[in-house]
Amino acid sequence: MGNSGENEVISQGEIDDLLRINEFIEPDTKDSLQHELKEAILDSGKLDLSQWIELRKQLHEIEELIPHIDLIIKLKNE
Repeated sequence: MGNSGENEVISQGEIDDLLRINEFIEPDTKDSLQHELKEAILDSGKLDLSQWIELRKQLHEIEELIPHIDLIIKLKNE
């Protein structure tokens, strides 16, 4: 009855995390990072200076992850 790997169980928390990640990276949704950034830039009054500085710090952290993301993409393509 129990062939491991045949039916992997995924928790609700894992499902929620996957959905959040997918919504975050999906470029066509209003919940995407791109959409939120474009909206903030178009209406620069939405954020005060300290929030712009914090946003830039967070974007810098993401920029540092790009080589790792590129490596993952390369490995998954092979």
